Amino acid sequence: MTRIPRWATACLAGALACVGERIPAETDGREARSATAPAPSRIRERPERVVATALPVRETVSRRTIVPAPERDESHVGDAPVAARRLVYRVTLAAPAALGERPPTVSLPTAELFVDASATRLRARFAGQGWPVPSGAEVRLRADRAGVYVFDARGGRPLGPGQMADWFDGGTPRRPSRPALSVRLPPHAENVGPGALVCALLAEWARQDRDTLLRRCGEGAAPAAFRIGTIRGERTADVPVQLPARALRADDEEPPEPTPPETGRAFFEPSALAQLPSRRRQPVAPSAVPSEVGEGLRVRNESPTRLVVAAGGVAIGWVESNADAHFVGLAPGEHIVGAFRPLGQVVARARAVAVPGAINLGRSWESHGSAPRDAAR
Repeated sequence: MTRIPRWATACLAGALACVGERIPAETDGREARSATAPAPSRIRERPERVVATALPVRETVSRRTIVPAPERDESHVGDAPVAARRLVYRVTLAAPAALGERPPTVSLPTAELFVDASATRLRARFAGQGWPVPSGAEVRLRADRAGVYVFDARGGRPLGPGQMADWFDGGTPRRPSRPALSVRLPPHAENVGPGALVCALLAEWARQDRDTLLRRCGEGAAPAAFRIGTIRGERTADVPVQLPARALRADDEEPPEPTPPETGRAFFEPSALAQLPSRRRQPVAPSAVPSEVGEGLRVRNESPTRLVVAAGGVAIGWVESNADAHFVGLAPGEHIVGAFRPLGQVVARARAVAVPGAINLGRSWESHGSAPRDAAR
């Protein structure tokens, strides 16, 4: 690999790609694939049409920096074939029960987790619009070292044990919680596979000790299902593949394609959000609606972490710390709104909010458009 001097460039949020600073070298960003392995479906980083728009208030400038891993993964270089499994998990995100009951007519947000895993190395890619993290992020993990290496819109960086949970939450909570973690093991007939590595990933994700979970998972196939807080994953594919060794190395080499920076995203199109019933259908007086809202619900996140917004018991989208999002499609009237961290910890308890309207979450729980009232128990 050719080494080049340090350099950097910046791009505005929303650009299709952001070339950034590499420390100490830049790679060509190609994804290593086996000639015999089917490539996972390429998921669009953004939908064709804007989904119930999540709009940053201020212009965001991103600089992509790739920080070297503490230890180079020299055991996984070149194109020598390595036996691995290619797994796909279908993931759903539910709002905590304390924030209301989801209507049966509205589905849960969905996404996919693509996993390539050998006996000693694992790469996981977050794909689809239903994640409360930027789509396209990648996590790399090795069996003999705690912690992970993560790539996202900011670039790449190593994370110590338990820090993947802070990354997924979009910041370090003032009172970090340990979300409930459970796995459903496959039938005993599936006695081979990368189950230990997948369980190590789940432990890092849930801020839990690897060894404790590995004793429950054993050395068999990957879990058939898992749950972390309000996130549920169901295994939908598991096929054997041969991958070149370099496609599984767990350091900063050969990064994935850059992903655009995001400060928020809606999980549904406006037509789907319109299916959420409001408690009261009477129109809101135009004089009570802030001029910048127009329609829908505008959310300001003043908390130190990323937040997922729930309306009517349904997770409708996420907004980054110290950023705004605008969720379009909610029917005018009164909705029960609250918020939780991506790993499930409730931050803003459910309250009645007028739509169109605007709310502040985090340091304060304020509603503009009508006086907020506690949700009926």
